Amino acid sequence: MTQGLVAYVAIVGAVGGALLALSFHGFWAIGPMYLAAWILVSLLAESLWLPTVTGKAMESMASTVDISLLILLGYKPAIWIVAIGFTLANVFFSHRVWYKAIFNAGQNVITLTAAGIAFTALGGAPLTENGLAALRGHGMTLPWVGATVVYFLVNTFLVSAAVALDSGRPVLKTWREEYLYYNALLGSVALFFLSPLIVVSYLAIGFFGLVFFFVPLFLIKEAGARYIALERAKDELISSERLAAKGEMAAEIAHELNNYLAAISGRAQLLLMNVGGSIQPDRLKEGARIIFEQASNMGILVKGLLDFSHKGVRRQPTQLNDVVRRTVEFIVPQNKYGQVAFDLDLAGYLPELDLDPAQIQQVLLNLFSNAADAMRGNDVRERRIAVRTRFKTAGQEVELAVEDTGPGIPASDMTRLFEPSFTTKPEGHGFGLSTCYRIVQNHGGRIAVENLSRAGAKFTIVLPAKNGA
Repeated sequence: MTQGLVAYVAIVGAVGGALLALSFHGFWAIGPMYLAAWILVSLLAESLWLPTVTGKAMESMASTVDISLLILLGYKPAIWIVAIGFTLANVFFSHRVWYKAIFNAGQNVITLTAAGIAFTALGGAPLTENGLAALRGHGMTLPWVGATVVYFLVNTFLVSAAVALDSGRPVLKTWREEYLYYNALLGSVALFFLSPLIVVSYLAIGFFGLVFFFVPLFLIKEAGARYIALERAKDELISSERLAAKGEMAAEIAHELNNYLAAISGRAQLLLMNVGGSIQPDRLKEGARIIFEQASNMGILVKGLLDFSHKGVRRQPTQLNDVVRRTVEFIVPQNKYGQVAFDLDLAGYLPELDLDPAQIQQVLLNLFSNAADAMRGNDVRERRIAVRTRFKTAGQEVELAVEDTGPGIPASDMTRLFEPSFTTKPEGHGFGLSTCYRIVQNHGGRIAVENLSRAGAKFTIVLPAKNGA
């Protein structure tokens, strides 16, 4: 733990403890039997924890019960019930490290207190005082919505701040990545909308009515777990594809480096043999030029490998045309593209895009490799790969098209082209185009394929312009 994180955990724990001390009288006011029953309910709810997509934070299914407790009992009894329920859940279910348990208990108390203050300030009152009659009309709508919004904002922000201090990321970026993506927001809305139903069920039936709500909570948890597992599997697919692509390129690059080294070694030996002799200036100049050119070609290959090798998503302002040029420079020296001509038709102006350059380079490498394979051994007279970029001002989008002069794609394969494990190559693994599809989707874009009327295939990628510029 960093010093900043230690201080933050200590502050959150201390504030949570102080709030509990100030609410002790309200805790005992509702009676020991009701307290025990609600603590059991809270304990069951606290057992439904789910990791976020990044795995750095956790999302609790208990938010529904927390809001329900607030509306039914008021926040003073609610924070004690939640604190005790969380502590028991940590002992029996989650087994967190002690400082994480202290932090989570403290932030839960702070969150529920803030939501309770908002609930009261907006005119809300505990429903155990007035029963179902208080729900008639719209008087409870604004307090409930206000408490829900405050609960979500405070809860997620407190956790995100801890994750940011632990990982060294900016707080707002961490908050967005952990909790503000579409599926997380959708799940939170679903959970919070269950809280008034729990309230009504309890007031109408009693504790037995709460049983019916743990089933949908469990189903929501399972659906969330499956989504997160799918997201991680997709990320692993991209990582596996990157490793496979590197393996396929290794032999090509090793061969090219050997060629460059052979040329450099040969010229260096000739120069050494003539040291002290009467070497002509033209021959000396020619030998130095060849050594320089071959070393430059090696530098291009090495730079391309470095650009391609880093892990993770690193979005940054990027000029797509520059990525295209660097990728073509990287692959042109390879034997696979020895008889392939590249035709670059790049737009004079493109806005900056918020991209991970290495991942977009991976997409281009896959498309170029597939195009070269398609044009090999198919009686193709002219082997050419055309790359075109355009800025679509109407939709504030950038279009990237890659065309080849191969035989095209069979109609029967068109609908399955982006499916994982689908391949038409005997030695293929089938992850190339599916990974391209995934990367483009992660960048908020789309990819499509069509056969050209003359010959060959055309892949079109559309990416959103940065900030709509």
